Amino acid sequence: MSAATSTSPGISLLLDDRYRVEEPIARGGMATVHRGHDERLDRVVALKIMHPHLATDEDFRRRFGREARAAARLAHRNVVGVFDQGEDEDRIYLAMELVEGQTLRARVLEQGRLRIRETLEVTAQVLEALVAAHDAGIVHRDIKPENILLDQDDVVKVADFGLARAIGASNSSASATLLGTVAYISPEVVTRGHSDERSDLYSLGVVLFEMLTGRQPFLGEQPVHIAFQHVHEDIPAPSTLVSGIPRELDSLVTWAASRTVEQRPATAAELLRAVRELSRTMPAPTLDQRPVPREDDDTSDVPRPTAPLEDAVAELGSGPRVFPAGLLADAEDVFAAPLPEVDGDEDSGAQEEDDPAQDATDDGSAIEPPGSEEADEEDAAPRAVVMRAPQGRRGRHLPLGTRRRSRPVALLAALSLLATLVTGAWFGTDWYLNTGPGADRTIPVLSGTELSDAEAVLDSSGLGITTEERFDDTVPAGHVITADPGPGTTVKKGTSVEIVVSRGVETFPVPDLVGTGLESATQQVEDLGLELVEEDPEYSETVPEGEVISQSQEAEALPAGGEVHVVVSQGRQPITIPDQTGRSGEAARSALESAGFTVDASSSHSPSVPAGSVISQSPASGTGHRGDTVTLVTSLGPEMVTVPDVFRRPEAEARKTLEGAGFEVTVEHDRGEPVFGLVYEQSAAAGSELAKGSAITITVF
Repeated sequence: MSAATSTSPGISLLLDDRYRVEEPIARGGMATVHRGHDERLDRVVALKIMHPHLATDEDFRRRFGREARAAARLAHRNVVGVFDQGEDEDRIYLAMELVEGQTLRARVLEQGRLRIRETLEVTAQVLEALVAAHDAGIVHRDIKPENILLDQDDVVKVADFGLARAIGASNSSASATLLGTVAYISPEVVTRGHSDERSDLYSLGVVLFEMLTGRQPFLGEQPVHIAFQHVHEDIPAPSTLVSGIPRELDSLVTWAASRTVEQRPATAAELLRAVRELSRTMPAPTLDQRPVPREDDDTSDVPRPTAPLEDAVAELGSGPRVFPAGLLADAEDVFAAPLPEVDGDEDSGAQEEDDPAQDATDDGSAIEPPGSEEADEEDAAPRAVVMRAPQGRRGRHLPLGTRRRSRPVALLAALSLLATLVTGAWFGTDWYLNTGPGADRTIPVLSGTELSDAEAVLDSSGLGITTEERFDDTVPAGHVITADPGPGTTVKKGTSVEIVVSRGVETFPVPDLVGTGLESATQQVEDLGLELVEEDPEYSETVPEGEVISQSQEAEALPAGGEVHVVVSQGRQPITIPDQTGRSGEAARSALESAGFTVDASSSHSPSVPAGSVISQSPASGTGHRGDTVTLVTSLGPEMVTVPDVFRRPEAEARKTLEGAGFEVTVEHDRGEPVFGLVYEQSAAAGSELAKGSAITITVF
């Protein structure tokens, strides 16, 4: 483990009379890592000690043991070695290799973004460790910068195999992986709770992205938001955030972190070959480059808030603007109507012959008569309005003076015409924009866009919107599933578009199954459309046989078909009862208590068993369960009895007295048949002490 920082004082504690616990150097959700010293082998180690409140949790104890077993199978330069595992009272610990250096997380925070050469070298060394792990049948399942250590020589060490599982066996535990960091989780773990070697490659692809850009590819306020992005969005190419990234490196990142499992490298070895090849062929200046964040100030793709009418018409696919037929009919009538005749002064010099001035305007410009060649040529083009002077009697023209006096009337007519034109233009424009072609709107493609974006687009087009929510397995929550009318449809301004908005994948609450029988648990899960996956059963001292000990799915809700993994109890674990007969009482008690039994000890005299040794044990052998009581009887040694005085007492009386005291009596007649029948000698002196049951010989004469 990494010995990056330490400010706490040392701790005076010796684990198993071997490992001296010193200052803490790291703390995680499951354990605290201390610098330590192996007193037996005189070497510095890292001591990973499980938090006391977790030591009684069987699931965490299994993870701790699994880490030790997984690391013990990997003797590799790029894997943190585990030396020992043990328990000392309520402390469960691992003795591990101490890595003097820093984590990759600290390195990235320190430098912001790593140089391409360093990024590829770190990636290659992590892949070396993964190749070894995968070859040993182990999936790490928690690759992230905190678990990648760099020693003082920049040698990479992969740590924390606490979530590791054997390939092909119990590799569908979603809970264990979700205990890891969600920023690096692979899509298949989120959706199916399944992980394999390629899941490690996805996580490493995310780490590679972070080394190049200085940030994770997906961000969110809640872990579920990030997990959702892993499932529904492709990891972006690093070059979208930073400059200086070759396309080959972009491809490497997106290949390793492909959402589709089958599109990732098949093995860690395959990805390692690609990384080494990239390091070998890439130019040195590129390798030594540190990526630089992009500053995107290009606003060319930002839509203008307003646009000329011509542009709007063109975008709507309409033709040039024209007024509807008949709109100017009234104006034409105004021009066609003859002006009222004005009484002229006949004495003012009326001329019989044609007056050349009649074909000239007031400003002297010529007026083309109807039917002239020039006028005919211009019939197809827009014509200027020509005001002719009213004629008098047939064949005569009004005098020039008369025409000058009718100019106010002509001006009034012109003003009336102008008002008519303005009114007509206003009505024409209003018709065009709200009823005619200018009111046409084409429904854009809305599927897949966020609801807020769809609302903004439709609102800017003058279209209404109604929404309906629906669960969808493929469209992210808050995005449009369908629109009615569909894209490309031409509708009028003000038309309401019906939008179906995704509520995301429909999920079902995961019930609490701990303590529930297997049959009942299966029924509850299947009723919700989920699937119960039974992992390897385990013994439990508290959960009866056949009931659920733990459920590894920690998500509050899962989509239909989601897997809920459970561990079912096999009942109390049977323990072999070792026979302690003949051993010292203290050694026997220690052995039985270490095996999990409770010892009830008593003492008794024994003429054959030395004092302090076990005379008997109940039960003497077989199996029991943790907490069962085993009774031990330890020896007090032989019971000592005072030898009575039977000198000169009759044989029968002497025998009775000695046997009553607890001795075995032997009678000898060394002078033939006794005459008096009295004891004249006893083998043990009267008043001395002998062990009860000892033999005493009396001689009778």
